[in-house]
Amino acid sequence: MLKRLVSFSAVFAVASLALVPNALAIPQCTGSVSQKTLYTGQGVLEAVISGGGGKLFVSGTNSGFDDPASLIRIDRPGAAPKVIANAPAGPGGLAWMGKELLWGNGNTLAGGQSGDANPQARLLKVNPRSGKYSTWATGLGMANGVTRARDGYVFASNDFGLKLDRVTPKGVTSHGWANVESGNGMVVGKNGKYLFVNQTFKNPGSIARVEISNPSNVTTWFSAAGLDNQVPAFDGLARDGNNNLYAAAWAAGEVWKITPDRQACSVASGIPQISNLAFGGGKSGFNRNTLYAVGFGGQIVQIKGALSATVPAA
Repeated sequence: MLKRLVSFSAVFAVASLALVPNALAIPQCTGSVSQKTLYTGQGVLEAVISGGGGKLFVSGTNSGFDDPASLIRIDRPGAAPKVIANAPAGPGGLAWMGKELLWGNGNTLAGGQSGDANPQARLLKVNPRSGKYSTWATGLGMANGVTRARDGYVFASNDFGLKLDRVTPKGVTSHGWANVESGNGMVVGKNGKYLFVNQTFKNPGSIARVEISNPSNVTTWFSAAGLDNQVPAFDGLARDGNNNLYAAAWAAGEVWKITPDRQACSVASGIPQISNLAFGGGKSGFNRNTLYAVGFGGQIVQIKGALSATVPAA
């Protein structure tokens, strides 16, 4: 974990030397938004997801990415977190595959740095009740960000590399399916045509858009150029039903809401080293209308009102 933080810090130190004159601060979103820290001291948290039963699942470690990975389940807000599975070092992203979870494993600094040339990460298929798992796919670069499309194809990223991986519904990996510099959190757009990918170490911070049917067509969909925090270190990424994106800005400790017309505002702040975020999955428990964020500091934060928050008029 320390090595990974050093890598983050080095990039931001260099970026701070190139501040943009007359840069603008990202505006605060308007609307009734509130945030509450539900849990602290949960270790180093990398990814979060919720299911239809309103339970929350979190990928992390006790103290660092070189430690054994753990998968935590929290049945409802206020319930005690329960470790349901442990795996080798490198807790990665999370995605649903029917009623089972896909869990990235091998998401380490060393694995990411060598992952383009020597992909050793994998995806585990986990029973969310028992925690029992099996290896579902191998040969991935890092399995840092993980997302699944409606047709069953799975995408995985490497924020220390260039190659994105695609995995067939039968678990066959196509390593280097697309090239996106420092890819991290990902979501498939509402119409299923595009994959949106956060780019952690790119300066200025960016979100790439990959045409799924033509993965060589990669464009910069959003850029933080011109903002006073133009290297926000985008980490996790979520989407709502209106195709608004929610990006975890690791360096800023913020959640940025980005509309389909690429206007952005900060919907939450004060979440140090925020790594990932997801909407709840249930009518009760972790509610589907509420956003939940996790961070390297071990916190789990509830953000209400994010869905209705808007970008202020210029």
